[in-house]
Amino acid sequence: MLVPAAKAQDSFFPIWGDEAEKLGYTLPKPYGLSISYMDMSNPITVDSIVLRGHPLLEAIDVDANKAHFTGSNITVRGDVWIFPFMNVYGILGYTKGESKAKINSVSCDQAKFSKWNLGCAVVNAVGSRLPESAEFNLKMDGGTYGIGTTLAGGVGDWFALLDMNYTYTSISAIDGDIRTFVAAPRIGHRWQYDSGRELRVFVGAMYQSIDQYLSGDLASLGLPSVVNAVVDKLAPDASFEVSQHSNQKWNGTLGAQYAFNRDWDVLVEAGFGDRKSMFVALGRRF
Repeated sequence: MLVPAAKAQDSFFPIWGDEAEKLGYTLPKPYGLSISYMDMSNPITVDSIVLRGHPLLEAIDVDANKAHFTGSNITVRGDVWIFPFMNVYGILGYTKGESKAKINSVSCDQAKFSKWNLGCAVVNAVGSRLPESAEFNLKMDGGTYGIGTTLAGGVGDWFALLDMNYTYTSISAIDGDIRTFVAAPRIGHRWQYDSGRELRVFVGAMYQSIDQYLSGDLASLGLPSVVNAVVDKLAPDASFEVSQHSNQKWNGTLGAQYAFNRDWDVLVEAGFGDRKSMFVALGRRF
């Protein structure tokens, strides 16, 4: 991640590496490859739920504005130190998750029909008396890819860095995507030992903006049976569109990285607050 106590290997990268060494800085090997696993839990806001396929469905309003997302991903990351203070990397991985939202009520807008509609009246009659267990459940998984950069610096054994990345996940089970931007400032201290071993402990914060756009077969949404019964009779091929985003963008982080030598290191980081996460990575430098 940062500054192992050894000379950088001969390479075109990092640019200005020789100048940095002459000033007394120690540099990591320029190229890196790591594999990581992350588990996360995050409250989200449902911006809209739109039903398609029949005029009656399009008149239905589903009140379920709060949801909870849990998920995990495994990624492979390749990186290079372009400058002594700037690392750039690419991400390729797999993400899976589940979003659950309690349905407060289901209603139908009679004003959207030229005359009184029986189906709409039925929805209104039962939609306000849903059981406590009524919820919609979205299960999603797909490939993730993205790019990022880390800006780093330090004084003595103290260091600071800012990591930023953007990832895109294409959902395979249903149509849609997850777009995530992350910015994570951290500060920490390092301890150096024999044989190139090094321990770094850091604290920080993480800004994470997540936007999810999902659509698919209405039967897979897990709506109450009264809505599904209406759907089966009116439009068996009915669909849905859901837009939702993370409503807690900042959380705290605490982590540590241990370098076994100049080649191998392991990183563990925990996120706490309304959004919780656990991140583990094994890295190799070249």
